[in-house]
Amino acid sequence: MRITAKQWLFLPAAVAATAMFLGMVAVAAPQDGPAPAGRGRGRVRTPNRGPAGPVPRLSDGRPDLSGIWNGQQTVNEKGEVITAGPGSAAEPPPMLPWAAKLTEERVANSSADDFEARCLPGTPPRIPPYHMSLFSTPKLVLMMFEGNTHMYRQFFVDGSSHPKNLKPTFYGDSRAHWEGDTLVVDTIGLNDVSWMDGGGHPHTKQMHLIEKFHREDYGNLAIDVTIDDPGTFTKPWVMHRVTSLETGMEMTEYVCNENNQDPEHLDKGHATAAGAGQKKGYPNGVPPVPARKAPAAPSGPTPRTAEGTVDFSGIWVVSGKTVLPSDPSYKPEFQALYDQRKTGKGKGDPESFCLPDGAVRVTDLPYKIVQGPKMIVLLAEGNVHSYRRFFLDGRTQQAALEVEPETRSGISVGKWEGDTLVVDTIGFDEKTWLDSTGKPHSNAMHLTERYTRPDRGHLNVQITIEDAKALTKPFTFTRVYTLAPSWELQEYVCQAILDGVEPAPTSPLN
Repeated sequence: MRITAKQWLFLPAAVAATAMFLGMVAVAAPQDGPAPAGRGRGRVRTPNRGPAGPVPRLSDGRPDLSGIWNGQQTVNEKGEVITAGPGSAAEPPPMLPWAAKLTEERVANSSADDFEARCLPGTPPRIPPYHMSLFSTPKLVLMMFEGNTHMYRQFFVDGSSHPKNLKPTFYGDSRAHWEGDTLVVDTIGLNDVSWMDGGGHPHTKQMHLIEKFHREDYGNLAIDVTIDDPGTFTKPWVMHRVTSLETGMEMTEYVCNENNQDPEHLDKGHATAAGAGQKKGYPNGVPPVPARKAPAAPSGPTPRTAEGTVDFSGIWVVSGKTVLPSDPSYKPEFQALYDQRKTGKGKGDPESFCLPDGAVRVTDLPYKIVQGPKMIVLLAEGNVHSYRRFFLDGRTQQAALEVEPETRSGISVGKWEGDTLVVDTIGFDEKTWLDSTGKPHSNAMHLTERYTRPDRGHLNVQITIEDAKALTKPFTFTRVYTLAPSWELQEYVCQAILDGVEPAPTSPLN
């Protein structure tokens, strides 16, 4: 039985977690070579292989890890794919008594208290049954997830060290360096809430994670993982994983909250922290995070990339109010919907229930732009801590729309008009609000954003919304952002607050 990434979207969450424990690795068809044969405990097979070719490199000569990578497979010293069967290299080292007992309880309870099944992030070494995207720049590497929480990790390759007094988080703090052509990622500051795998293995806040990424050739990536947690294991847990490049597909938008089809199974779990957390959560939605004061805009000329284009990289904070400056000109049906939402005073706001904001609505929390020659990524700290991608490689939106015609964030392609980045986005659904007052839109919305950076400290984005179903005429406005050069994005997991796993912030995160 083979399960593709898209098929996993429709599996009950806890069933997927159990399948992961049994060694069912989610992989799409390999680029070349036969499909994997069989599955199950103790079986071995040849790993998927991606297309051959030279390793692509960045402007500084380092390997470029960028690409869409298939589900990771654990392999043994013979190069054979292994599962979590007895005696395999995927087996953990001996656990301390408390950890062994807890793991047995979780398995006996059919993973009913698995936080990932509740749409919370898994600990970084956990293999998600979906594709992932790596995006490399000389000083930062992003790992963006398709599944689970559709979030991201940041690997800082700028020579910086771990900050002191780290607050434990789901993804921790990752600092990286190069050893030849291998990227070594060092992660600490992990909380002890998440599971390390679908088998229920726990960990403590002492966990120290080392991941080594080595791109063997164009289409194949090796990942060596060392988990050192003296609070859980008697010795480090070491494993070798491989993954193959996908050249004919893109990641889709996955909203865990809407695909969790196994709530009854989860609710039958015994009174774990997750179950107790849901009772103590926010049934009426997560309260807004208090805004922090934006810094004064630094002065200086507009920076440019090595290619000569304007460089939009940095941490940006919205200046002024986050709501639209005025009301669009609505057709009667959509005006009635808007009036109804205003009367409800925010009741049913999808953002408060940890659903994505889409491409128009923004929060008071900062955003980060990571820029490369062929793609720009916009990372959000708030809402669902997700991302948007602007493709600058000349592609059209048609192929993506055939696979996934409607999403909250749409499909975005960009082009340069002098020093202005023009981003064109289509393929929206109708589920997001344009701002917190409940302004609606239809699935015909067409979004054009024009990004300009007049100086070092300011970013202007002119936004035009065209919507033949909802509006009588286009609606255009401009947002201004201020650079926060001393800030960095913090981890914000809305679902953890909604479930009561984490308290709602009472003060700014930075």
